[in-house]
Amino acid sequence: MTETFDVWFQRASGFAPHPWQCALAGDASPETRLIRVPTGMGKTLGVVGAWAYHRLYRGDTSWPRRLVLTLPMRVLVEQTERVVRDFLGAAGMLAAGANIDGGPAVGAAVHTIMGGVATEPWHLCPDQPAVLLGTQDMLLSRALNRGYASPRARWPMEYAALNRDCLWVVDEIQLMGVGLSTSAQLQAFRCSDRAVGTTATWWMSATLQSSWLAHGELRADVDALDAACLRIPAEERHGGSFSGAKTCEVVTIPRASDKNLSAWAQSVLDAHEQSTGGAHGRVTLAVCNTVDDAVALHSQLQKQAAKAGSTAELRLVHSRFRPMERAAWVDAFLSREACGPGVDRIIVATQVVEAGVDISATTLITQLAPWASMVQRFGRCARYG
Repeated sequence: MTETFDVWFQRASGFAPHPWQCALAGDASPETRLIRVPTGMGKTLGVVGAWAYHRLYRGDTSWPRRLVLTLPMRVLVEQTERVVRDFLGAAGMLAAGANIDGGPAVGAAVHTIMGGVATEPWHLCPDQPAVLLGTQDMLLSRALNRGYASPRARWPMEYAALNRDCLWVVDEIQLMGVGLSTSAQLQAFRCSDRAVGTTATWWMSATLQSSWLAHGELRADVDALDAACLRIPAEERHGGSFSGAKTCEVVTIPRASDKNLSAWAQSVLDAHEQSTGGAHGRVTLAVCNTVDDAVALHSQLQKQAAKAGSTAELRLVHSRFRPMERAAWVDAFLSREACGPGVDRIIVATQVVEAGVDISATTLITQLAPWASMVQRFGRCARYG
């Protein structure tokens, strides 16, 4: 007997699904749409769960064979891959890899398409379900028949596989730049070509604005997409992360000299010491706009924390770390499991923590940034309610 989505999802994830996740999985077949859901509400699990439930669990062929998760940054790909593998593995639907010898595939293989990562020959198995995760440059170039870091003879195969029988999920679109308009025009081409078959695109972000997609031939459909945008209605905005009150304060700290850098570091230390730890520990997150600022602040914090006798654990996160170092971050301090009773930690980071990082900071200190970035950073504070 086939389980309902909510029962199946809870068994696979360990969490009861949010109403918006049930609504997404309630579609008979996927339609091109916008998803605007606040941070911390399980966007990745929602889209992967909806696809896996229909295509893998129910075997519904009206849902596309391939799920294409497109992300703007490498660190997001690495984090999303972990979530997808854990979810499909718990559901018993994770295939070992591409079955190039033929025969029925059990579950879906997960393939990472990103610079510097060896990729399995997923293009040789167009008949098998698969989850393709990658950065926007790698995936969109292949959808344009000009695959970066791909042999020219492979371009037509990847082009065909990524424009037919696919569900594209374009995540964190506020960080995509010109890739967003490219994804919009590609979907407009697919919609105009009936021979393409079942291929849809879901654009999602906590700060999504429909006007961002008003490009090319998709411009005429933007109003309809906005009207059907999946949002969390006001009557459902209660409990969990909606129950936390976040007070804000604006502080001016000049940064023109080492003396001012010392004041900046001291403000982070003071805020950390004044905060109160709870069930998720005491975590202060300081977000800088540049790598240079983050490195300088972390260095100054080390000096002043040692002088003050602080026992807080200091961590530095930015995009220039090597993959071997980034791989250890999730288990060490960038996951829900790493936020527990007794944790006493200060994390200095750049915008790499704006998306795809499931931590709940007690206190957030951030440099001013564009509004979309600020909203994402706010989502790392009191994330669990």
